[in-house]
Amino acid sequence: MNNYSQKGISTEEFQKITREKFYRAIREEAKPLLAWFSLTEDCNLRCRYCFADAHFCACDLEQASERKNDPLSTKDVYAILDNVAEAGTIAIQFAGGEPALRDDLADLVWYATEMKGLFIALNTNGTLLDDGSIKRLAVAGLGQVKVSVDGLKESHDWNRGKGTFERAINALKGFKAAGVPSVILIMTLSKINYHELPEMVALCKDMGVQFTMVEYLPLGHSHGKKDWVLTKEQRKETQRYLFTQQKKEGLTNIIFENRYIVSEQEETKKLLVEPCNCCGFFDFGVGCISGIYNYMITASGKVATGDMLHLEIGDLKKQSLREIWENAEMLKLLRNRENLKGKCGRCTYKYVCGGCRRAAYIFTGDLMGPDPYCWVEENEEDETAR
Repeated sequence: MNNYSQKGISTEEFQKITREKFYRAIREEAKPLLAWFSLTEDCNLRCRYCFADAHFCACDLEQASERKNDPLSTKDVYAILDNVAEAGTIAIQFAGGEPALRDDLADLVWYATEMKGLFIALNTNGTLLDDGSIKRLAVAGLGQVKVSVDGLKESHDWNRGKGTFERAINALKGFKAAGVPSVILIMTLSKINYHELPEMVALCKDMGVQFTMVEYLPLGHSHGKKDWVLTKEQRKETQRYLFTQQKKEGLTNIIFENRYIVSEQEETKKLLVEPCNCCGFFDFGVGCISGIYNYMITASGKVATGDMLHLEIGDLKKQSLREIWENAEMLKLLRNRENLKGKCGRCTYKYVCGGCRRAAYIFTGDLMGPDPYCWVEENEEDETAR
């Protein structure tokens, strides 16, 4: 008999409570708090897998012939930052492509932090940043950096190019030495490198940096290459390992989307049904936050639903973010968990998880379709909530 039976909480009661809390959060707190801002479509690398589908830019930084859109000027970016700050955005990840290709990167960080009061994070491959440029970013007010390291040296260099592992590691060390408050190694997990996960976590601990991960998706340069996607068993294995490490090393040192593990954690489920834990952004788990708390800004100033799905819903050069956020039909769809289909729609945990909407769209073509990544079978999730 599990703890739910002992407390007398049935599946129906669990779902009723979490449903009420979810929609209370939607009514009171659905705000465009977090943004992923692709500052450029260009990149100096040609990684074998790249969800951004970045366009290769030669080492002399000449204009990439494949570029789809004219780059945003410094003034364009300032205007967009004004726009989103007015709508309530509090944190932005500058990404790309490779944002370090922009000569004005430190100026953009300074404007966002000093003039608009935004928290700025940077996603970078680390290969273009020397001690001087790192120091300028730190002085400008950079709050966080994520440097991509996709496994140990052989695995990383296979994906990103010879010598890139050492340059990425040096960048992590440089940001740490420069005093950037949050320095994170971010690893893209796939069948190719997932077995190296324990060694990567150990590497981060040795370096004194944080660890996070994303899962490989067959997007961009690797469109259609589904053989690299983790199996459900591999996903379960990595999630359980990371959850164990998170409990050991702390939430801020091991960062990952752990909502999938909720069906196996009685303590977490108890917290989710406590009345006192209601609708606070930092104490209420809504699961997938696409369209609820986060959005993406493309390199042409368009607004999209999330950091990996370029499903455009507006244009910040022509509209206010507030107008887009309040009126976009796609966002309204994402905020209503009754729209979920398949096993996600029937799942006990749909109000605290919601599945991965980007994975659902990529593999099923339906934004509200079932999450193909989830390993929890329907009979299992029914039992764990009883």
